[in-house]
Amino acid sequence: MKVILLKNNLKIGLETISRSISENSSLPILKTVLVKNNNNKICLLGTNLELAVTSKVAGKIIEEGELAIPFGVFSSIINNLDSDRVNLEKKNKNLIIKTDNYSAVIQGMEPSDFPIIPSIENKNFYVEIQSEIFKDSLSKVIHAAQTSDFRPELNGVLFDFQINAIKLAATDSFRLAEVSISKQQFKTNYESGFKVIIPIKTGQEILRILKDGTSAKLCFDSNQMVLKTDDFELISRLTEGSFPDYEQIIPKKFGTEILLQKDNFVNAIKLSSAFTTKISNLRFRIEDGKKAVEVYSADSALGENTYIIPAKIKGEVAEVGFNWRFLMDGIKAMSSEDVFFGINGENKPAMLKNPEDNSYFYVIMPIKSA
Repeated sequence: MKVILLKNNLKIGLETISRSISENSSLPILKTVLVKNNNNKICLLGTNLELAVTSKVAGKIIEEGELAIPFGVFSSIINNLDSDRVNLEKKNKNLIIKTDNYSAVIQGMEPSDFPIIPSIENKNFYVEIQSEIFKDSLSKVIHAAQTSDFRPELNGVLFDFQINAIKLAATDSFRLAEVSISKQQFKTNYESGFKVIIPIKTGQEILRILKDGTSAKLCFDSNQMVLKTDDFELISRLTEGSFPDYEQIIPKKFGTEILLQKDNFVNAIKLSSAFTTKISNLRFRIEDGKKAVEVYSADSALGENTYIIPAKIKGEVAEVGFNWRFLMDGIKAMSSEDVFFGINGENKPAMLKNPEDNSYFYVIMPIKSA
């Protein structure tokens, strides 16, 4: 193997695969990056056996070949080079790195020891979507997922393909987020619907490495998914289990309906959260005839505060408490200027949504007062 690359291209490629490298594994080969040539492209591969990422880097290929190289030392060298051009050459099991003013030799490992990257069965069926749309949709729900050893089906994001729409949903049993992607926003040749669960870490990696302005192609089989762009390919195991049937908990009507200006809502939560602890929360008070919501928080060791938010209110008098972090996650996911906040007392789920767009909603359970 003998190749010439631009340092910045190599840095980007190594950063793309960095989270797929296993740092704590007892298997040294999982701490390496496999450098190889494939279809006139220089490919960098990393895997932790749950997730595999291949980054395609432009460069000049002089001699074909492949070598597994310890990721840590390789990445550290490339990140600190001051030359624009980098020469990589394989000699026996070593990688020689050369620039105009620097040279290094890294001891590599046999490429045959590198784990085989699995292939997906249904390569011919796909969903193609613009990266901005997929990233925006995924980011709106992934914060509602949880990491649980007891309920693995909650350790990810539901990908519910329905031919005419795609629904992404996540829940930790205290809150639920769902976003719908319309048929006009994606292309597909799937002929029937299906549901899979994308692991949290895989979703986080997609959000990190998927760049705007690209088209992403997703393929699925019973236990794996592939996401491809022109620059990289990500293969991940899917989360086992059946996602909860959450339709029954989505409130259809509300005892109190509130319309708030989003920025005011965010400011109220930020200020009031200073007086919350693990055993206290934000209280929302809606009084009869008032045109404002009172946001109240208190702690015996800190003090108390009250924030008044102008609002349009319909329905019953209410006082309800919420986890402020959960509440903030739902509000920040909205792009609208106003927020609809539907409440059904202390014992039933509340809902946040865009009053003019039903493609996203966020359901949150209240916290009962002590």
